[in-house]
Amino acid sequence: MKLLRIKYISLIVLGVFLAQCSDLSEDPFTSIAPDDFYKDAEDLNKALIGVYDGYQEHYGRDARGYYLKIESLSEFGAPNRTEDSPHLYNVWSDVNNPDMTIDKWGDSYQIINTANLVIGKGQGIQMDEELRQQRFGEAMFLRALTYFNLLRLYGGVPIPETYTQGLDNLEIPRKSVEETYDYIIEDLSYAAENLPLKSEYGNEEIWRASRGAARALLGKVYLYRGSMTGEAQYFEESNRYSKMVIDSREYALESDFRDLWKWWNANNENGIESIFEIQLGHKDGEDNTLHTYAGINIADENVGAQMYHRYGPSFIAYNSYNDQDYRKSSTFLTSTILSTGDTVEWLESDKGFYPGSQGWQSATPGNIKYYDRTAQSYSTGYAGTNMYVLRYAEVLLNYAEAENAINGPTADAYSKINLVRNRAKLPDLTTGLTKEQFADSVYRERGWEFIGEGQLYYEGIRTGNITSAVKEEVAYGNENGLYLYSPLQFAPTKNFLWKIPRYDLNANSTLEQNPDNENAL
Repeated sequence: MKLLRIKYISLIVLGVFLAQCSDLSEDPFTSIAPDDFYKDAEDLNKALIGVYDGYQEHYGRDARGYYLKIESLSEFGAPNRTEDSPHLYNVWSDVNNPDMTIDKWGDSYQIINTANLVIGKGQGIQMDEELRQQRFGEAMFLRALTYFNLLRLYGGVPIPETYTQGLDNLEIPRKSVEETYDYIIEDLSYAAENLPLKSEYGNEEIWRASRGAARALLGKVYLYRGSMTGEAQYFEESNRYSKMVIDSREYALESDFRDLWKWWNANNENGIESIFEIQLGHKDGEDNTLHTYAGINIADENVGAQMYHRYGPSFIAYNSYNDQDYRKSSTFLTSTILSTGDTVEWLESDKGFYPGSQGWQSATPGNIKYYDRTAQSYSTGYAGTNMYVLRYAEVLLNYAEAENAINGPTADAYSKINLVRNRAKLPDLTTGLTKEQFADSVYRERGWEFIGEGQLYYEGIRTGNITSAVKEEVAYGNENGLYLYSPLQFAPTKNFLWKIPRYDLNANSTLEQNPDNENAL
C-alpha cells in the first residue's frame, strides 16, 4: 500500500472555497495547523475538496496560462487577438527558453502537496475504513492526473518518498520517465480498486472521481506510454482498461452530440458520457473564463457573457470536416442574431481580418463548447460551463487505437470508432485499411471530436503527427495571407519537452533542466 510515499509540503495552507454548480463548497479552513484540522471524516472530506479545487483552479480556470497555449500550439488552433500572444505560440516561438515555457510546475505541485497531506494526515483519523480508502483513492486519482500532466509537459519529475510539514528536505531530484509512469499507474491502480462506480454515488456526489474514471485514465496513460515507447505490453494494458470501462455499461455516448454542451443543453453537467469533468458552473461568482478565449468578441443577451478572441479553430481544421459531420454545425458558431436584430457572420473570405465584412469580431469561427447563453451568464460576465477531462467517446477511440496497435484494424476496432462516427451522422469508416491508415483515421477522428477540449496538442506529440501538422497549418496560414500568421519558427518532434520554469529550477538545486529540443524545420 503506497500511503506513505508522499510529496513534501512547502506551504500548509488549506483553501477550500469552491465554486461549482454541484454541491462542492465547504466551510473555509485556512491557516490551520494540520494536526488541529484532521479530527474526523468530515475534516478529511473538506481537505479533499481542496484537492479538487486546486485541480479546477490550475487546469480549468487558468485559461490564460495553460489552456490558451496548448490549444494554439496544435494544428487545430489558430491565433486571434494578439493579447496573451497566441500568434507566437502558434508558430512555436522561443520554446527552448525557460522564461517562455508552459508554467505548470508550481501549480501542479500545489495540487500534489494538498493530496499528499490528505493521505498522510488521513491515516490517523478514527473513521470508517472503507470510506477512508475511498477518500484516499480520490486523492490518488487527482495526484496521478496531475503527475500525468507534468510528465507529458516536462518528462520525469521529483517524487519524494517522505512527508514533511516544513521547508526542510525540499531539494529532491527528478525521477526517470519510467519511474514517473510507474508511480502514476500505482496511484491509479489503488484508485480503481477502492473507488465506487459512478452509479453508486448519489446525485449530490456524482462529480467525484470514480472507479470508471481511474480505469479510463489508466487506459489513457498506458496508451500514451505505448505510443512513446512502441512496446506492445502498454497497448495491451490500455486495451484491457478501456475494455473494463466499456464492459461496465456505466457510460454511453450521448445520443445527440449537442447534449454535451451547455450552449445546446442547459442541463448537460455530469451526464451519461461524462467520466470525469471539472466542475466550473456558476456558484459564488467564480466561474470559468474559457469561453472568453475561444470567443467571438461580443457581449450580447443572445450569446451570453462578454467574449474575447485569443484563439479559435484553424481554417485547415475547420475545413477538414465533412459537411455532413453533425459535429461541425454543433461545435462552431459562424453566424448569430444579436438582440438588436442584426446578424453577424464569419466568412472565410475575410481571411481572419476583423471586423469582417459581415460584422464578425474574430479571426475564426467561435467554438461553443464552453459558451453559456443564459441570462445569468450575460449578467455576471462568466460562463457556467464545466470542462470534460474524460468522456466516453475518448475511451472508445483509445480502445480502437490500442486494438489496432496490437492486432491491426479488427472488426472490434472498427466497431468502436464507428460508434463515434455514427453519432456524428457519418457512415462507417471504410473497411480494408492498413494498420497505419486506421491509426491515422483514429487521429483525425479525435481532432473532429475533441477540438477545443485541451487534448489535441498531446495527441499530436504522442503520435508524432505534431511535426508535419504544424508545418502544414502555419504554411497554409501564410500562403493564404491569413491575419496574424507569421513564419513557423520551430517544428517540434515527438520527443519535445518544455523547459522547467526558471523560478522552479532555481528553487531546487538538484533539478536538472531539460536539454534544448531539436528543431525539425
